[in-house]
Amino acid sequence: MKHRNLASLAAWCTTSLLVLSSASSVALAQPATTAAAVEVRYAWARTQWDFPTQAQAQAYNETKLYAKAPLYGIKVDRKGRVFASVARILDQRVPATLNRVTMKNGQPVLQPFPDWEANDPSKPSGLRSVLGFAIDSHNRLWALDMGYAGGERVAPPGGQKLVAFDLASGRELQRIVLPDSVANPATSFLNDIALDERRQLAYISDSGNRAEGGAAGGIIVVNLKSGQARRVLDRSPLTSDDPGRPLMVDGESAIPGMELKVGINGIALSPDGQRLYWSITTGDAIYSVDTSAVRNPASKDEDIARQVSAPIRIGGGSDGIAVGKDGAIYATNVTLNRVQRIDPRTREVRTLVQGREWIWPDTLSLDQHGGLWVSTNHLNHAFSGRMDFDKVEPNFRIMRIALPKAR
Repeated sequence: MKHRNLASLAAWCTTSLLVLSSASSVALAQPATTAAAVEVRYAWARTQWDFPTQAQAQAYNETKLYAKAPLYGIKVDRKGRVFASVARILDQRVPATLNRVTMKNGQPVLQPFPDWEANDPSKPSGLRSVLGFAIDSHNRLWALDMGYAGGERVAPPGGQKLVAFDLASGRELQRIVLPDSVANPATSFLNDIALDERRQLAYISDSGNRAEGGAAGGIIVVNLKSGQARRVLDRSPLTSDDPGRPLMVDGESAIPGMELKVGINGIALSPDGQRLYWSITTGDAIYSVDTSAVRNPASKDEDIARQVSAPIRIGGGSDGIAVGKDGAIYATNVTLNRVQRIDPRTREVRTLVQGREWIWPDTLSLDQHGGLWVSTNHLNHAFSGRMDFDKVEPNFRIMRIALPKAR
């Protein structure tokens, strides 16, 4: 099996993504229904934008650029508005990378947030490729810009950054450029972010997918007051891909004929900010560590590694995680087509939902009313050129799970 990092995979997808395969995937033996109340809020086969002109919409569809624009991350603000990222991993021509999901003529469409200009990757200040983002309690959206876009080998100077916007006005409030010393512009894959508002810190997962030979994972700790950042657990087995557990999705290799190596991905904090959790996609582990070890600037990687708890095994690779107000951990499982709940005290893992409609559950977001939102996107099909954009069944879904009340 040939290994592919994300840079070479994106180049490969540029020429092959429009070719549909007639081979069918092998489904795992599991129920096709769910164990919790689920509502599909949005669903679509092709990602569409609310373009300013009909000519732009026509050009987007005629060039089949929608094949390079899968749904990735989602977050829900306190007003119930849904925001979505469409990272420019496959093509830098993707219309907008940070968006709000709305309905138009009975169909879900994306509106660039805060506007088209802010999403222009050709502008020095523009958002280039956002995958992970977070919304805080002060109505601010923190966008994590990966910096590089499809077809590029190296992120341009100033491209890897953290940008805060006011959700009410769309005004930019703060910008922190990540230095090359903490985010290598040639290997970094800035994936997800967790905010500690109490201590004014951000924790960023760097999957390191673009490195050759294996994921160069790590965690970046950013002081939101000073803008200073440091990198911990760099290329550690605790943040990189697990060579003994290749990534499987829906009963087959994630990218048939290739080996996709994705290290640390989802990242989240306990309600008090005292514990940091993260998931591994090419693996099956949920790790955690007391944040005092990570926050201490004198701590060396070996010191932090010794304090990381034994992994909680969930039976497959995970893309996104979230932590509820009660401390429960929620994790997507892309291998088993499910979303799981983990009790951090007993380490018990149980399935919330599973089934065919949950192929590649990506990102999680908790709302103010006891709901867990999940994006699903069949990324194994999107990256391997097997996604059918003409079918009636959705390729992308945004669903809400009504969580059982805490006992």
